[in-house]
Amino acid sequence: MPYGGPPRSLRLRKIVVINVWGSWCAPCRAEAPHLQKVYEDTRKQGVQFLGINTRDASKSNARNFEKDYGITYPSLWDPTGRELLRFEGTVSPSAIPSTVVIDRQGRIAARALKALSEAELRKLIDPVLKEG
Repeated sequence: MPYGGPPRSLRLRKIVVINVWGSWCAPCRAEAPHLQKVYEDTRKQGVQFLGINTRDASKSNARNFEKDYGITYPSLWDPTGRELLRFEGTVSPSAIPSTVVIDRQGRIAARALKALSEAELRKLIDPVLKEG
């Protein structure tokens, strides 16, 4: 996690989608292609994606997951779940997968504590994109 202030994406007033996942998580595997597709479709509109891989004891498990599902957006490796605790009140450390959409002002615009389909994820992001 970045230290010393808000992440650069928040300072630049970008929409940020944070997804918490684990390679061991079957629902995470189901939603991974949908997240990648929406990322590809929205990144030119200024939407940034960040994954947080949690509870994978090995980085190789996380890297293999990203390779297998063609994930190209960045992820942080958080094997103990300690970094998730920094999101207190935002992301439940026990709810995996979970997704949070942060608007251009750095506010939580939407959250989901389940695996998302492409359509469900777009329903969370599209209203924030329309805010301009």
